[in-house]
Amino acid sequence: MSHHQQRIGLILALSSAALFSLKGVVVKLALTQGVNVETLMLWRMAMSLPVYVVVGGLVLRRAYATASASPSRATFAAAAGLGVLSYYVCTWLDFTGMRFISAQLERMVLFTYPILTAGLSWLLLGERFTRRHALALILSYAGIILVFRAEAQSVGPDAAWGIGLVFSAALLFAFYVIFAKVTIRRMGPKLFTCVAMIAATLAIVTHNVVRLKLSEASWLTVFSLPAVTAGIFLAAVCTVLPSFMLSEAIDRIGAGRTSAAGNVGPVVTTIAAVTILGEPFGLSQAGGLALILLGVGMLGKVSNA
Repeated sequence: MSHHQQRIGLILALSSAALFSLKGVVVKLALTQGVNVETLMLWRMAMSLPVYVVVGGLVLRRAYATASASPSRATFAAAAGLGVLSYYVCTWLDFTGMRFISAQLERMVLFTYPILTAGLSWLLLGERFTRRHALALILSYAGIILVFRAEAQSVGPDAAWGIGLVFSAALLFAFYVIFAKVTIRRMGPKLFTCVAMIAATLAIVTHNVVRLKLSEASWLTVFSLPAVTAGIFLAAVCTVLPSFMLSEAIDRIGAGRTSAAGNVGPVVTTIAAVTILGEPFGLSQAGGLALILLGVGMLGKVSNA
């Protein structure tokens, strides 16, 4: 792949991480207004669903029109399973964890997944793990640890529970990124994203149907203004756009480097959390951000290491 294509892949990976990172701030705002996790997940995916149905249908129609080979049922099943893992299971763990910790701390814990993904890519897929790549990750995660330590001192006794939930999401998402690459190459990033998101949406709708039935609550409880507003933003800005960018980036530059580019997420989250949520920002946070920016800045040179 040309250097131009690799640069495009890196830009897509960074943009995807930035948009995904705004999710925590939106979720924290909605949680403070009494919206529960399951309702947020429902609105986020339900409002995204029409886009994925239309785009997926167009991709399949084009494939049949050009007589190109359509993916096998096993490939569709793999994409659906990966979608449920990432956009349903990981999302539930992440959103629930944010009930107990701040948006900044959530982002720091969640972004332990790139180092996990890079290592798994090397072990399972034989992708390159260069010294410059390793240094970029080390610098980025030194910054994350610095901010994490400062933040952990100010959270309450439930911090360990929140951190555990978010770390579980990070670990599972690392596996998603690894195994998604193979499936993406078999069916293309656009169709893969559509199938994955549609499957996750069905899982989330089922979850809410069961939850409301068991609690004997009314569906009207999910139609509050904060829930709908947060859902629209989460769907358009924090889900649809970055999900397509992420799949395309993985296809262009690989799972390890896409995950490494995700280190820009804590920077965006910190800025948004401080300005919008009023979360604290001191010397530890500033030092951490500087290290993360330095690490991300080295990513464009990884291929030459």
